[in-house]
Amino acid sequence: MTVFRLLAGLSVYGCVILLAPALAGAAEIRNAAGGISEAETREAKMIFAGQCSWCHGSYGMTADKGPRLAGTQMTQQQVEERIRNGKQGLMPSFRKFLDDEQIALMARYIKSLKQKD
Repeated sequence: MTVFRLLAGLSVYGCVILLAPALAGAAEIRNAAGGISEAETREAKMIFAGQCSWCHGSYGMTADKGPRLAGTQMTQQQVEERIRNGKQGLMPSFRKFLDDEQIALMARYIKSLKQKD
């Protein structure tokens, strides 16, 4: 009986260890306000630093060579299209640098930015 309890205890412990990353991911569920998780925000900020920060300041919170992105009135679909296709003479297309999933992530990130007063 002792061996059985030991094996049962180890099985439970092993399951907890194996499930821990998945359970931690449950905390990363997208929030209703912004529609983007903390992990997605981190990923979007890495993409932003490499692709967008040349023109948009403070991860989209301030204007620079390009406009402030926080508080945009564009829909998420419009933001995706702008990232994908650019804007003639103002913003390049990023379709060669970002795949559809990354473009959708960046649009969610931009739409999650709230304009500071």
